Amino acid sequence: MALLIGAGLILSGPAWSQDYVLGPRDVLNITVYDHKDLDTKVRISEDGKITFPLLGEISVSGLTVQRLERKITSLLANGYIVDPHVGVFVEEFRVVVYVTGEVRKPGSYPYEEGMTVIKAISLAGGLTERAADGKIKVTRKEQGGEETTLQVGIHDLIRANDVLQVAEKRWVYVTGEVKKPGSYLYDDQMTILKAITLAGGLTDKAAPNRTQIIRKADGKETTIRAKMEDSTQPEDVIVVPESFF
Repeated sequence: MALLIGAGLILSGPAWSQDYVLGPRDVLNITVYDHKDLDTKVRISEDGKITFPLLGEISVSGLTVQRLERKITSLLANGYIVDPHVGVFVEEFRVVVYVTGEVRKPGSYPYEEGMTVIKAISLAGGLTERAADGKIKVTRKEQGGEETTLQVGIHDLIRANDVLQVAEKRWVYVTGEVKKPGSYLYDDQMTILKAITLAGGLTDKAAPNRTQIIRKADGKETTIRAKMEDSTQPEDVIVVPESFF
């Protein structure tokens, strides 16, 4: 997961859009340098074609943006324009994935067949420093409109219109008579005992039977008497008091 933060896996917009495979319902902006009269905004038809000035109907479905640029350039150079320079930009993608949470550029990104979680996150700029390791969920609509949420790994395949959510790191705080008081990364299976173990264990002066949790809920703070096997919640403060003896 940490590798996603590195520059090597962060893809810029132009890099991935050039490799995008065009299909019906994509909306394109096509420009020809120094020929404003040829600038065109067009939606690809259901049979995978567009109509372009001078050239008429062109089949584009299955081409990448880069290949379409070359195709139009070649057609225009064949008796229409000397040394044409063509730019193709996808203004609206037919299918997308949504990436939310702890990524650098949350938003919607074009979906491609065989897309993995790691690629979608890379399109969104990679993970932030606050991203929780291995905590990525996908919410998707199944047939019939039923919505499901799944925990996924970075190499899992995703589907068109999936919503990826990268969770933020959450913490518990351990203080009092432990050897290493401090904040520790929360996980869903964390008990009081596990949190205290992460904090180096109890000191010789600890009174474990009087351990308490200070917990905030709905803006209110409550203090709870805790047992070692009790579960923790994010942002809990675990207090191990000193023994009277």
